[in-house]
Amino acid sequence: MDKTIQDLVNHQTEKYILPFLWMRGEEEQVIRGEIARIYDCGIRGICVEARPHPDFAGPGWWHDLDIVMEEAKQRGMRVWVLDDAHFPTGYANGLIEKKYPFRKKTYINYNTVDVLGAQNEVTIHINPMLKPKTSWLDIGKPIDKEEQKNNKLISVVAGKLVTDGMINEDLIDLTDRVEGDFLTCTLPEGPWRIYVIYETKTDGGNPKYINMIDEDSVSTQLEAVYQPHFERYNDEFGKTFAGFFSDEPAFGNVNGFDFNESIGRRDMTLPWSEEAKTLLSESLGEHWRVFLPYLWNSSEEMNHCVHTRYTYMDIVTRLYEKNFSNQLGKWCEEHNVEYIGHVIEDNDQHSRLGSGAGHFFRALSGQHMSGIDVIGGQVIFGGAGLERRGIFKGDGEFYHYTLGKLGSSYGHLDPKKKGRTMCELFGAYGWKLGVRDMKYILDHLVVRGINYLVPHAFSMREYPDFDCPPHFYARGHNPQFKHFAHLMHYANRLCHIFNGGRHVAPVAVLYHGESEWAGEYLKMQKPARALTENQIDFDFVSLDMLNNLESYNGKLENNHLIINGEEFKCLVIPYSQYITKELAAFIKNAGGLEIIFLDGKPEGISNVVDKQEVSELLKSIETCKVVSISELASELRANGIFDIKLTNAFKDLTYYHYVKENNIYMFQNESAHETFSGDIELSGGEFVIVYNGLENKFEKLAVRKENGKSIICLELKPYESCVLFVSAETLGGEYEKYRPCSLKLNECGERRDLSKDWNYSLVKNIEYPDFGNVHHLKELVPISKEHPTFTGIIKYEKEIELVEVPNQGILSFEYIYEAVELWINDEYVGMKVCPPYVYDVANYFRKGINTIRVEVATTLDRDRFNHPEPPFIVWHDPIDPTGMFGKITLSLS
Repeated sequence: MDKTIQDLVNHQTEKYILPFLWMRGEEEQVIRGEIARIYDCGIRGICVEARPHPDFAGPGWWHDLDIVMEEAKQRGMRVWVLDDAHFPTGYANGLIEKKYPFRKKTYINYNTVDVLGAQNEVTIHINPMLKPKTSWLDIGKPIDKEEQKNNKLISVVAGKLVTDGMINEDLIDLTDRVEGDFLTCTLPEGPWRIYVIYETKTDGGNPKYINMIDEDSVSTQLEAVYQPHFERYNDEFGKTFAGFFSDEPAFGNVNGFDFNESIGRRDMTLPWSEEAKTLLSESLGEHWRVFLPYLWNSSEEMNHCVHTRYTYMDIVTRLYEKNFSNQLGKWCEEHNVEYIGHVIEDNDQHSRLGSGAGHFFRALSGQHMSGIDVIGGQVIFGGAGLERRGIFKGDGEFYHYTLGKLGSSYGHLDPKKKGRTMCELFGAYGWKLGVRDMKYILDHLVVRGINYLVPHAFSMREYPDFDCPPHFYARGHNPQFKHFAHLMHYANRLCHIFNGGRHVAPVAVLYHGESEWAGEYLKMQKPARALTENQIDFDFVSLDMLNNLESYNGKLENNHLIINGEEFKCLVIPYSQYITKELAAFIKNAGGLEIIFLDGKPEGISNVVDKQEVSELLKSIETCKVVSISELASELRANGIFDIKLTNAFKDLTYYHYVKENNIYMFQNESAHETFSGDIELSGGEFVIVYNGLENKFEKLAVRKENGKSIICLELKPYESCVLFVSAETLGGEYEKYRPCSLKLNECGERRDLSKDWNYSLVKNIEYPDFGNVHHLKELVPISKEHPTFTGIIKYEKEIELVEVPNQGILSFEYIYEAVELWINDEYVGMKVCPPYVYDVANYFRKGINTIRVEVATTLDRDRFNHPEPPFIVWHDPIDPTGMFGKITLSLS
């Protein structure tokens, strides 16, 4: 028998789930009780969230964490610690403010003065230009005037204005003409803009945070958080104490979450350090200061301007990688623990400054797993590709077609990650999010390669806790807690299947980060969507990987690009106005690798200014194909660059191909309304086992051979997914034959409508199973029509009479909101956490009178109306009905 199948049959899986446990200084019995509830879910890891705790890294914290560690050790669980007192990571538990104010964030900023029509020399007062302009709007705002006195002049540069604020690239360096606080100069004819660029610690983001591109400043994070935990728990480091989790660390050069801090596109202060200054001067030459205006202002020629922006972003993202991510990662390696977490990826912020980290791959370089998050309504059932509307507008195309793949790609391709990608999920969706949509989100992520999960969150605060619900236990109030536990067992099984092997994908798509820094570009979610909707799998590859294949166990061989064991037949490059000289060199030396530019070839080289050299480098791309987005899938299929094939197109079928002992495929129907039913062509395999992970059930799937290909037929309704184990030889074991639900229903000659005359009773989850008074429903309607604010468990009961025991019986419920358990004749039939709500029930019926009991668990969404309005509302959601209604059909044969 296949080892993975044997593990699943024997319930032998590893530890892939580590939910957040929010610590607020609760009493000991509460902490121990919550950990017991986590353990009851089959979860064997905890990620301790320090943000709400009143005494992080103080006596109160150590007292509470000692309890967590003791409980975890006794139960064989592993503990991770979020690595700061506040969100996001980088506060260093206040140590910058308390001990190292000279280590706080440093920036460069600028002011301008326009000299228009001057015929004689002009004098500029420089000193007031070394701080931001202010107006009456700033009256009353705190300003650190003492720190502003330390601002330093870097350069004074004049640029000739062309139009609309654009300047000519013949810049004049006026820095040496500054005497004292004044610049006196005579400029050539025409309109000029003078830039005064200065270094500051006051003009940007939170001054209490570390400077991500300064090694000493980042070491404060280690001193404040990592080292104290090691000193207290060093004997358990690498054992019960698993490691640290960084939550959305960022450059933080501006405050807030606008998601638009793209270099050259937003006027903002910029990250800075002494090391950045040194590297910039080495890269741009002795006159480096004269080029600084290009970081904010575009030029008519866009030659030196592009080069300066690219060079700056390349430097600061590499410093973030070296001084923050790698410094923390190396410390963890030296102390036998792991470093994990994620940055803000939302709406392409992964390649930007501000709340972003500038470059997704560099930002996570030091981490031992790749990582993303899916919270706050990013991935929504039925919402593929659609804009999100909440506090911020959300790019649904990015969330559905790029985010999961971006994370898993790094997990696949970086040897350090060992094939592992973590996702923080479910948090801040609101109480409306129940196990039905959790299952969809979970499948959506796993089918894209996510294989470690950080569910958000277990909160020990008294219910209701308004902070980023849902909360899975909610101090016993969540009606779906046991259903959540069922889902977590399923999640752990899925993650076990897709760990320890190798992903198979025919296409590599180039990460768009460097393209955005330089000029116009096509977002990588465009090809990602085209490929996903045509069942052509891919990974995102970074330019750093292509430039340094050896570090990623990579090579070019037999016209394929190989990275860490994955073989790509094609490299797809989304349109980029400029590419780097390194990418041009890779293309030149790529041999027979198929390389496709989408929607156009580049017009320049971002890190070269010499026009002759640019011309020579661009010759390397002359023979590359240019294909439109709409033609991409058909072009690849015409060249045999695909892995599976559908007989009939179905854009919402997603898949994942993985190799362990045998080939493994996962399929998910992501449509909200349509059933997938059809043939799928696989590359090979004589024997196929289809696995229903929710029920831990295996069935044998028929295989048809055509032209050396293996053809299978699957049926997946909305919310459904499955895993296939495919082998050239028998997989062993005795399995029932897979038959689609529609086929079983067609075999049933009798249909009985059970939609009328049900008794029902209600109970709050905290009081279960003490149901209240029994009521009667002649016609099934949502319980919310009679009890609009009720949340809890709804019990339905009725009797039916059968004249004989059926050979086959299928009980189908049209609408249930949203988790259900079924008993027939007081025998437990099973649990369903999402549609389709269909049960095989023939073995539970007997001749004569039969009792049917259905228990439906609501979410806590409607209970909001029983409590004061929360202090903030992230978005407005439609409210689901509760209970079961619509057609209930018993099909018999």
